[in-house]
Amino acid sequence: MDTTEMSSQGTDPLDEDDEFDELDDLDDLDEFLENSYKKTEKDSVNKLVAVLERAKTKPVAFSIRTNVSYDKKMDGTEDELSTSDLVIPFGVKEFLHVKEKYNNDWWIGRLITTPTTPHGFIPSPIKLETIRLNNLKKIKYEEDPIDDTDSLINSKAKKKKLFKKYDSSAPYDVVPSMRPVVLVGPSLKGYEVTDMMQKAIFDYLKHKFEGRIIITRVTADISLAKKTLLTSKMKKTLTPPSLLEVQNEIERIFELSRTLQLVILDCDTINHPAQLAKTSLAPLVVYLKISSPKVLQRLIKSRGKSQARNLNVQMVAAEKLAQCSNELFDIILEDNQLDDACDKLGCFLESYWLATRGEGYSITREVSSRPGAGVPESFLGDSRSRSREPAPRVSREPMHSGSYGKLLQSQQDSFDYYEGTFDELIK
Repeated sequence: MDTTEMSSQGTDPLDEDDEFDELDDLDDLDEFLENSYKKTEKDSVNKLVAVLERAKTKPVAFSIRTNVSYDKKMDGTEDELSTSDLVIPFGVKEFLHVKEKYNNDWWIGRLITTPTTPHGFIPSPIKLETIRLNNLKKIKYEEDPIDDTDSLINSKAKKKKLFKKYDSSAPYDVVPSMRPVVLVGPSLKGYEVTDMMQKAIFDYLKHKFEGRIIITRVTADISLAKKTLLTSKMKKTLTPPSLLEVQNEIERIFELSRTLQLVILDCDTINHPAQLAKTSLAPLVVYLKISSPKVLQRLIKSRGKSQARNLNVQMVAAEKLAQCSNELFDIILEDNQLDDACDKLGCFLESYWLATRGEGYSITREVSSRPGAGVPESFLGDSRSRSREPAPRVSREPMHSGSYGKLLQSQQDSFDYYEGTFDELIK
């Protein structure tokens, strides 16, 4: 039988083997491509991790406060980082340190929350604007069109949707790398009761964070430093002298914060948290509170006729602070004893200090270095001027228990300590 007859009777077995070989080749090709993709993806992730590791040792370029929230689930764009676990999610009014720029869409930095918060990728304003525009397009296409037969009310609703205004404010505000600490209360600055209590706190902080703190006096009215006035660089010839002084003061505070030391502002004109709410300083506001108005009234009268003459002004200021929501303050000190209030504030600032340092930071290394390295001596307190004697521990009842006489005595004992500690200053 010749070959033509064999082909007419059926397919050649050799051809069937070739088809199976071809199928095997396709499976191998798919497996090869899948493995190559996984390897490429792994190499890309390793590259990004290496970039983050290098960024840990780099200094902070600047700090930002968020005005929007971000999560990779709401991203919707396609790039190597949009779906990565290395991207940092954040909410509104959170603070981040930015180390460097990765590309036009991403920065590298970390959230200032805890010392163990890892470094990651932060969407740049360009990236967030792209996401916003994409989301607006999706909303536009998902909205159901309104029929022409709809009522007049529906037509008005359609017009309202068409001309809806969207928030176009900046997604981030640039703030000091270390948020400055501002004390307010119990009443007005410039009067003895308030000044002595705040100076007692300053004295404690100066010794507690020696070598890690800058306490500086601010005489300019920094409440005038509205973001709308100082964000654009105004010509000095067109800037009023008062605003120019404020602008210089704000720039000085930003420059001090670049040392990453705690910056404590002794502000002559700040008596309420609302005064700094619209500035770019984003301070940590500490409220020294005397809960009982009667106790404060007696303390003011005890300072002599010159202070009692302005009693009403001080009491009104204290009342305005008492009416504020607790959310306006970062910490409220209303302890009976000075040591308790100082310890509470010290723990709070220590936690913030460590949160700004990140992973692998050693506090021993920082404290053992020369105090105030790189900081002008005029901004450092003289730790040799006077040693602080601790107040004697006296057993007292809490402010919410006991009679009014015990309550008054408790606050009076605390004030006696302020008075004794700063007797030289008052003289």
